[in-house]
Amino acid sequence: MSRVFEALEKASKEKTAVPIEPMAEHVPNMPKSAVPVNGIGIDHAPVGRRRSWRETTEEFLFGRDLRSYKSYPIIPLEKGSPAAEQYKILREQVRKLRATSNARVISVTSPIKSDGKSMVAANLAAALALEYGDQVLLLDCDLRNPQVHQYFNISRNPGLADYLSAGNNGNFVNYIQKTSLGALQVLPAGKATGVSSELLATDKMRNLIDEIRLKFPNHQIIIDSPPILSTPDPLILANHVDGIIMVIRARKTPRDCLAEAVKTLNSNKIMGVVLNGTELGITSKYYYY
Repeated sequence: MSRVFEALEKASKEKTAVPIEPMAEHVPNMPKSAVPVNGIGIDHAPVGRRRSWRETTEEFLFGRDLRSYKSYPIIPLEKGSPAAEQYKILREQVRKLRATSNARVISVTSPIKSDGKSMVAANLAAALALEYGDQVLLLDCDLRNPQVHQYFNISRNPGLADYLSAGNNGNFVNYIQKTSLGALQVLPAGKATGVSSELLATDKMRNLIDEIRLKFPNHQIIIDSPPILSTPDPLILANHVDGIIMVIRARKTPRDCLAEAVKTLNSNKIMGVVLNGTELGITSKYYYY
């Protein structure tokens, strides 16, 4: 871990706009460069405009009008979008890591709130589900501030918090909801709770992850985890996962917060860093000129 902090300290002395990419060379098992994922939303049509053929087709195929998802976009569905391509790049990196290290259960977290970790978790899950043959289960484990359900127009309740609070009764499969993406299912967070740490630390939660591995043997499991510096919840979840993706936001996440998050997590399960909200630059326009 000391090599991580050496890299961060070195980066802090350099006058560079994006300090994260060099860090990848100093973290074991981390991709050689962070994956830039542009935080732009779908280019929504103005209200009242006649829908295009593509928009009509998307609504027919996916059961929704994508224009209503301005705040919670499913970016990989946007055709010809550079941001969608970045999520597909991230998807392929995750699939490669699963093939080489059997990382089936992956949590997505961030140092602080508003870095976009829920957006990355939801859109990564969607990108994986678009790949032929891939099955995905997305868990919203941010029980204090759940967001995942809003990306897929599903109910937040009942969900994980309700299942964990139900004693020994109930089958967790009954809490899982289907989405309009046939290969993607979601276990929503359920009712927001102030005792999330206590619920996530129970034997029932540990057993749940074990049961999910058994009952969904061919699925990629993505977990939306709370921010590391806000609550102990991600430290508890880190014990149950195979890998961890860290999300940071360009021009927002303080470098010292990233260093503190890595130090607090103290885990060799960190797979890589997603740089969210960055400008893709002129090279992103190559195939869209």
